[in-house]
Amino acid sequence: MLVVISGRPLILGRAFEKASAVVAAWLPGTEGGGVSDMLLGKHAPTGKLGFSWPRATEPLHANPLFPLGFGLEYGLA
Repeated sequence: MLVVISGRPLILGRAFEKASAVVAAWLPGTEGGGVSDMLLGKHAPTGKLGFSWPRATEPLHANPLFPLGFGLEYGLA
């Protein structure tokens, strides 16, 4: 699993290719415990992207890695 802690989309490259899952934590600050709760299975992650996540730096809007609205919701087992 790849956890991306950033304030913006990053070019993930080979890290994405090797990851079984990707979580964008968006600078959790003092709420970092929520990220660990999700990783430990205490809470189910949900979310949809409000923008496209680029695959590469050029061109930014063509063939995004994750398109606008990409995301998932799932329940805990």
